[in-house]
Amino acid sequence: MKYAFFQGCNIPVRIEQYADSTEAVLQVFGIELERIPEFNCCGYPVRNVDEKAYILPSVRNMAIAEKAGLDILVICNCCFASLMKAKNVLEKDSDLQKEINTLLAKEGLSYTGKTEIRHYLTVLHQEVGTEAIKKKLVNSCKELKLSVIHGCHVLRPREITRFDDSFVPQITEELVKTTGAKSLDWRGKMECCGAALAGLNDDLSRKLLAEKITGAQKAGADFITPICSYCHLQFDTTQKNMAADQPGTAILPVLLFPQILGLCLGIDAQRLGIDRNSTIERSHIEQINSQLGPPVEEKKKRVRQQAA
Repeated sequence: MKYAFFQGCNIPVRIEQYADSTEAVLQVFGIELERIPEFNCCGYPVRNVDEKAYILPSVRNMAIAEKAGLDILVICNCCFASLMKAKNVLEKDSDLQKEINTLLAKEGLSYTGKTEIRHYLTVLHQEVGTEAIKKKLVNSCKELKLSVIHGCHVLRPREITRFDDSFVPQITEELVKTTGAKSLDWRGKMECCGAALAGLNDDLSRKLLAEKITGAQKAGADFITPICSYCHLQFDTTQKNMAADQPGTAILPVLLFPQILGLCLGIDAQRLGIDRNSTIERSHIEQINSQLGPPVEEKKKRVRQQAA
């Protein structure tokens, strides 16, 4: 199975480990990701400025993938929502599709809607499946307590993203469960991290972030696991800046889901880029390693062998 790998603008420059760890994990299951240099921004930064200028870049990306004969796999939630929004708009507006295709034709491109947009978590959950994942595990991390935060864009509006239940999402919960880690029920889990306000109202942005950190810490989280790349930047960069302004503040370290799953699949921590998370220190890596053990099925097998 092969997908066109759409990373967006932030991840290749600021969170390379998200792409690297996702690629390493999917390779275990025979899924190839092709990095296409012709891809451009999804249009998200101009979404509130010019609707057509917002839609056009996403459609161009889909046309590029369509020409390559590939569906698109996305790891940035904002990009996922933008591509899905563009696809949804053109399904209902044939005149706009003709107008955009006139522009795309100048590059030898055409959009028909054939290309599908897949979030990497959906690919893991539906294309690979939790049972297939369990069969590949060499480690389990059952003592690890995670506060997962989806971010705002992948779940809402659900009639556009079509990702999961907006109020009780299960895809990520079931995937985390395969690793043995515990996904905590915590205050702030379904709320905004404040990233969208950065640069506009920094005080409010930081206040929202602080609320999430406090909620996760009170729930007993060892790590925060952001699905959204903007959430990652809030927790992995802005959190450190806030802590620097308030000496003695406890930092909640960031651990991405493909990094956790990668460790359980036996992938080297360096390849997963765990040390590139700025909130991760050597003590955190030692903590993670100390909590890795045989998968549940392997433990059951050993018990049966000892009983025999």
